[in-house]
Amino acid sequence: MRIALIAHDGMKTMMVDWVGRQYRELAQHELVATESTGALLAERFGLTVQQVASGPLGGDQQIGAMIVDQRVELMIFFWDPMGLHPHSPDVQALMRLAVLQDIPMALNPASADRVLRSLAANGRPESAGAAAGRRRTPSVRQDAVRRRTPSGSPAAAPRSSAVPTASRRSPASRWADTSSPPSAARRGPWGAHRPGRTPTVPSER
Repeated sequence: MRIALIAHDGMKTMMVDWVGRQYRELAQHELVATESTGALLAERFGLTVQQVASGPLGGDQQIGAMIVDQRVELMIFFWDPMGLHPHSPDVQALMRLAVLQDIPMALNPASADRVLRSLAANGRPESAGAAAGRRRTPSVRQDAVRRRTPSGSPAAAPRSSAVPTASRRSPASRWADTSSPPSAARRGPWGAHRPGRTPTVPSER
C-alpha cells in the first residue's frame, strides 16, 4: 500500500514523533512525501520515501494527481490550523480530491493512529475505483419492478375507476334536474297559467 505523508512546517516535529512510533508499520508500505517532509523522514529513520516537490511549489498537486490515478491509498496530512499558508488553494484541492476518490485521510496523530490500527486489523483498503463502482451501482427493488410492469401484462392489476358510473351525468340531465316539472304552474301577467287552460281575461265594464 502506498501512503502519502505531508506536514506543514509547524507540524513537522509532530510528524517525526508520529513516524517514530509507527515505524514498524510504515516500513512495510511504500511512502511518498513532499520534499522537505520526505527528506526529514529519510534522514531521521532511513526510510525509503519517494519525494515530490515541496508543497508550495506544486507538491500537493502532484500527490493529488497520484490520488486521481489511484496510486495513493492513504493520506496522512498533518495540517497546521494556526498558520497562514500561501498555497491554501492547493491544500483545499488536495483534500477535495481525497474526499472525491474516497481514500482514508488523517489530519492529526490521533486519527492517523486509528487509521493504521484499522488497516492492520482489516487488511488492505478497497481501491477507489472499486468503491466508486460499488457506490454508483443502482439498487433496484423487486417491488418497484412489479409496480412498473405495463398495464397490458398479466402482472398488472386492473385499475378500478375512482368515480362510480352512476354518478356520471350528462349535461342534459343536469338541466333537467334544475327545470320545473311540467305540471308546475307558471305565472304570467294575468295570473297563474296551467297547461291546457286558457287564462281568464277580466271583462271590460
